[in-house]
Amino acid sequence: MPIPSAKRLRLATFFLVICLASIWHISDHATVYAKINPRDRLTYIWIRPGAYFTGCDPQDKECIGWERPRHKILIEKGFWIGQTEVTQAAYLSVMGSNPSRYRGPNRPAEQVDWYSATTYCHRVGMRLPLESEWEYAALGGVQAPRYGPLGEIAWYDGNSNDTTHEVAQKQPSPYGLFDMLGNAWEWVQDVCTCDAKRRIMKGGSFYNISRDIRASNRETPLDTLQHRNIGFRCVAHSLP
Repeated sequence: MPIPSAKRLRLATFFLVICLASIWHISDHATVYAKINPRDRLTYIWIRPGAYFTGCDPQDKECIGWERPRHKILIEKGFWIGQTEVTQAAYLSVMGSNPSRYRGPNRPAEQVDWYSATTYCHRVGMRLPLESEWEYAALGGVQAPRYGPLGEIAWYDGNSNDTTHEVAQKQPSPYGLFDMLGNAWEWVQDVCTCDAKRRIMKGGSFYNISRDIRASNRETPLDTLQHRNIGFRCVAHSLP
């Protein structure tokens, strides 16, 4: 049945408003502010305060039951976040060891448990991100499951050859961040409400199928897990 012209007009107006809002939000971050943390020599990107919707979009057919309910979250304070996942070179320089299976100085440090990731961040004057901070930074103002076409932004099981890759080889998010989806899962601060010994990780990895590589998805492993596809990045409200 044809859609009445008045309804078509309302729908067109609705989508125009959404597009303009997205363009405004992204353009507000168009100037990327980057700074190197002297303690690990990695580049960090400034993320301004704002708001976004967490949880699975009702139009997303790949929703998984353990994702957060859809609701709006306000990020009241800006923060610095790693432009890339912590590299093996940086991890070695700070921690004095390299636990990674897939070796390479510019590959993400992996096989890192939550406690080691937390220790690294503290040593460089930072911390692990909150889940909401991570999602907000990852989406970059895009209200969609991903911030771009999957194969262009992420290493996942369809293109990774079952290994990590050097960071910053795929297209960045609108906020200038690399590998927020794919390559390696990333620990965040949050404790799983299901079990105090479980923490949340975000972003999916080279090992995961496309459904897993979505900003709203999450995993809740034991905080002592050291797996070949788990890494991290750090955040802080101010840098050393």
